[in-house]
Amino acid sequence: MSKPSILIIGAGAVGLAVGYHLSLADADITFLVRPGRSAAFASPQQLYCYDDASLKTFAGYSVVENVAELAQKRFQFVIVTLDGHTSRTAEGTALLRSLGDAIRASDATVIMGGFGVGLREHYLEAMRIAEDRLLKGFLVMLSHQANADLPVHAPTDPAQVARVSLCYKHPSSRIGFQIETRNATAARQFAALYNRCGVSRCGLMNPALVNTVSNAVFPMYAASEIADWPDVATVVANKELWRLACRAQGEIIALPQHGWLGKLMALIMGPRVTANIHLRLERDMLPLDYQAFNRFQHGGKVRAQDVELLRDCVASGQRRGQPMAALQALLAKLSAHEAASQAVTQG
Repeated sequence: MSKPSILIIGAGAVGLAVGYHLSLADADITFLVRPGRSAAFASPQQLYCYDDASLKTFAGYSVVENVAELAQKRFQFVIVTLDGHTSRTAEGTALLRSLGDAIRASDATVIMGGFGVGLREHYLEAMRIAEDRLLKGFLVMLSHQANADLPVHAPTDPAQVARVSLCYKHPSSRIGFQIETRNATAARQFAALYNRCGVSRCGLMNPALVNTVSNAVFPMYAASEIADWPDVATVVANKELWRLACRAQGEIIALPQHGWLGKLMALIMGPRVTANIHLRLERDMLPLDYQAFNRFQHGGKVRAQDVELLRDCVASGQRRGQPMAALQALLAKLSAHEAASQAVTQG
């Protein structure tokens, strides 16, 4: 294709961010959104970039509301931005089935953005596509809707943020997206396309490494919620909670299906190394408030995905003879904190 055609399922924080950067690479972008929502995502959209404190205009894309409208189009890549929990609902599963029916006869590669134990198998079963046509991909930049009501730090101009639909921030590496190399040819094609945007890069990641580390961060979000989402240093300073979260992280990384790599990484990723990673991320993402973003995203928008993933990790470990004691204790603390918060709200 002289101009690659990309279908993005969902025009939220992930969809708009990756769609904008692919549009800079001269890709033809189509969004599939919920019925009745196309007007809200009509072109153009204004985006705010924390990297250079400037407004960006995203225009020239198409928006459709049902899969039937895609019948005459051919896509090189289909990016599904549903989170892991939503992907497994009746509505999400039905959408995946209809997408599979629409693209099965083509050679489109599907990029799955959600997280969850067994999520890849769910996609393959629902979409009925060949295994090499499904790749894991995810944002590395942080992206949020402007109505997230996050604290504003200099030099961010709140008046500019008020004018946009989306805000985003790259890490210092400028990697905005990662894709696994399970199908190396398709992954390299996507990365080469994305990299043509010139302002963001797509990293390539070994699938074994993706499987090992992609779930490891979720105990840190649980610990942050239990501590009421303070800055990272404050979470780390709660030594009992932080060490419990890191032990839970180690149990996830060391699950038997992750093999020797998981066991090695579980030894490396102790409390100090893990703290340094998150403290560096917090600094790197300024002026975006890292923990406020995590509270909005992982304490709200995708919380159901996160908790479901942690519970599924417990079940996965116990099926293989691992007690997962630290992860169970962390989940118990999370449930108790949730119950206490609800009691305060209701009282």
